[in-house]
Amino acid sequence: MKYERWSLRLRLRMFLFFVFLASSTLAAVGLGLALGYKKLASPEVLDGFVFAGIISGFGVLAVSTWVWMLFDEHIAKPIGALSGALLAAVHTEQEDMPAKTGARYLGDLGLAAQTASDELARTRKALAQTVALETTQLIETTEKLGALAAEIPFGVLLVSGTHRVAFYNGAARALCSGAQDLGLGLGHSLFDTLDSAAILSAYARLCAGDGGVGHVMSTAVSLSNGIDFLSARLRLVHAPNATDHRPAYVLTLDDLAQDHHLQKNRLDLGARAVQQFAQIGATLQTAQMARQYLGDAAKTQALDRACDAALVQAENDASTLLKQYQDLGDDSGTTSLMKVTGQDICNAITARLKDCNITIVASESSPLFLHVDPEKLVALLSHLAAQLSRDGARALSLLISNEDTGVMIALGWMGEVLYVDRLEAWLNDPTIVFGPDVTGRAYLDDMNTDIWPELGIGLRRVLKLPIPQASVKPAPKGGLAYDFDLLNQHSVDNTATTPLNHLSYVVFDTETTGLLPNAGDEICQIAATRIVNGNIVADEQINALVDPERHIPKAATKIHHITNEMVKNQPKIDVVGRALHSFARGSVLVAHNAPFDMAFLHRHADKIGAQFDHPVIDTVLLSAVVFGQSASHSLDDICLRLNVVIPPHQRHTALGDTLATAMVFLKMLQMAEAKGLTTFEALLTEMKRHKRLLQDLNTAPLSK
Repeated sequence: MKYERWSLRLRLRMFLFFVFLASSTLAAVGLGLALGYKKLASPEVLDGFVFAGIISGFGVLAVSTWVWMLFDEHIAKPIGALSGALLAAVHTEQEDMPAKTGARYLGDLGLAAQTASDELARTRKALAQTVALETTQLIETTEKLGALAAEIPFGVLLVSGTHRVAFYNGAARALCSGAQDLGLGLGHSLFDTLDSAAILSAYARLCAGDGGVGHVMSTAVSLSNGIDFLSARLRLVHAPNATDHRPAYVLTLDDLAQDHHLQKNRLDLGARAVQQFAQIGATLQTAQMARQYLGDAAKTQALDRACDAALVQAENDASTLLKQYQDLGDDSGTTSLMKVTGQDICNAITARLKDCNITIVASESSPLFLHVDPEKLVALLSHLAAQLSRDGARALSLLISNEDTGVMIALGWMGEVLYVDRLEAWLNDPTIVFGPDVTGRAYLDDMNTDIWPELGIGLRRVLKLPIPQASVKPAPKGGLAYDFDLLNQHSVDNTATTPLNHLSYVVFDTETTGLLPNAGDEICQIAATRIVNGNIVADEQINALVDPERHIPKAATKIHHITNEMVKNQPKIDVVGRALHSFARGSVLVAHNAPFDMAFLHRHADKIGAQFDHPVIDTVLLSAVVFGQSASHSLDDICLRLNVVIPPHQRHTALGDTLATAMVFLKMLQMAEAKGLTTFEALLTEMKRHKRLLQDLNTAPLSK
C-alpha cells in the first residue's frame, strides 16, 4: 500500500481516537446532567449534580486512559513492530521474525504474518538455489574477465556520453592517482581527474564521423593537476544515432611521463649547450679585442694560453653534453619504443625458441615495464640463444631482474666460455631477423646500451644486457570497478527530487579520543565507502589513521584498540579531512549518529579548507522512519533486526562500522521506498518528524 506522507501514524491516530471518545463521553455526561438539573429546576440539588459530573468526568478520563494504554501497548505497538518485521523479512534474508512474540493479542494476524514470512523464506531459498545453478557459469566468466581487465598493463575506462565513469581497471586508477586527490570513482565526472579540453575535442570529432565507423582518436591529456601527461585513445561504443546522439566511449590511457621528462631533459641539455657556447664565444671575442691593445708579447702569449685552455674546456663540455644526449636516446634511431612487461618478453622468447626445438627457462624477478622495441629485442635474444645452442650450450635460461644499477637481462647457459670477438660476430651478422640493413650491434647502439659476457656461478656463463629505459611495474591500486547502468543515467541536478536509487552515497564513520567533539576530543581514524546505484563499491574506500595531536586515553583504546603508537607520524586531520571531502564530492553523506561525527569535521573546516555541507542521512532517523520511533536504534540492534553480521574484531573499528552501516542503510532504504518515500525530499520530511530522537543536519536548501 502506498505510504501517505500526510497521514498520521497508527499510534497517534489511536491516541486521538481515545481523546475523541473520552471527550464525547464527557460531553454526553455533562449534557445529561445539565438536562436533568434543568428538569428538576431546584437549586438545592445543584451541588450534587456538579459533584456527580466531576466524579463521572474523572472516571471517564481514567478508564479511557487505561484502555488507551492497554491498546497502545498490546495492539498498536505490536502492529508497528509486526509491519517493520514484515518489511525487514521482505528486504533481508532472515528466516525468523523477531516481532512475532509481541503479537499474542493480535489473534490470527501474528500467525498469518509468521506464515507469510516462512513461505517467503522458503520461496526465496528455492529461487536462490535455482538462480545459483543458472548463474554459476556466468559468475565464473565475469570473474575471469574481471581478473583479465584488472591485469591489463594500461588503463581502460568506459565513459558515458555525459562523461561519467562506468568502468575502470586498476591500471587506470594507478595512472590517475596523482590528480589532486580527485581519483577515479564510479559515477564521477571523468573531468574530475583528466583535463577536459583534449577529451572533448577528440570525442566531438569522433561523433562528427571523423575517420569513419570504429575509428580510434589518439591524443595527449594531462591530469587535473596540469603536470602529469598521459596518452589517450578514444573509441565510440557505437555510432551516434537518433536515439543516442551522445554514445558512450572506451578510453585507454598510458603513461607519457617518461617521454615527457625525456623531452624536458633534452631541452635542458640544449639550453646548457647554447649557454656554454655563448660563454666561450664571448670569451674569444673579449680576447680578440684585448689583443689589439696588448703590445707586450709575453702578455699576448698568456692570453693565447688562456684562450687555448678555454677551447679545451669547451671541447670537454661539448663531449660531456653529447654523451648525456646520447644516454637519453635518439628519436631518429631505428627503434620504435613500446612499453611492455618483462613477462611478455619472456613469453615471446620462449615461444620463438620452442619453434626451433630449443628449450629455455625465462622469467622476471619482479613485475617490470621495459621501454623497448619488443620485436627487435626478442629477435636479438632469440638469435643469441640459438647461436649458443648450436655451439653446444645447455640449460638455457633468461632472467629479467631489477638490480641496483637498473633493469638487467641475463641470458645464461652451461657450456663453453663465449669470447667477445665471437659475440661481436654474432651481433654483426646481417642474417639476423632485423632486416638486411640492421644488425644486432646497430640495435644496441640505438638503445644506447651494450651486451657483454661474464662468468657465472660454477660452470654457468652469462650474457648481461642492461635496459636503460625500464621501470618497476606499479601494483594496481585495487581491482576493477563497474556499473554499466550508469551509461543510461543522467547527472544529478537536484538532490531533493532525485530518486533515492539514483543518488550516490558516501557512508563514513570515525573513531575518536572521546565523546566530546567540542571539548577537546579528536578524530584518530576515519573510514568511508561509496554506494553507487544501490551497490557498495568495494574498491572505493578510505581507511586512514589520523594523528589526533593529543594523547589517546586508555578507556578509548580499550574500545577501538587504536594506540598512541599507531597514530604516531600518521597524517593529521587537515590531510585526511581533505581526502574525505574529495571522496564524498557529489554524494549524500550517511552516518550512524551523524551529529557526533559531523561535529568534528565542522570544527576543523578551516584546517581542512572545505565545508562539509553535503546532504546527510542519519541511519538512526532512517531506522525510526521504517521501524517506528519506539524501537531501539543502536547499530547493533538494527544489524540484528536486518540480519547483518558484524565480525567481533571489526566492531568499533571505523571500517567495520562503516561497512555495517552501509549494509543496513541499503536495506532500510529499500524499506523506505516500499513505503512510498522514493526521493530524498520525501525521506527528509519523514526523518524530520523524529527530531525528538536526534538532530537533523539538513539545514541548507537541497539544490546541489
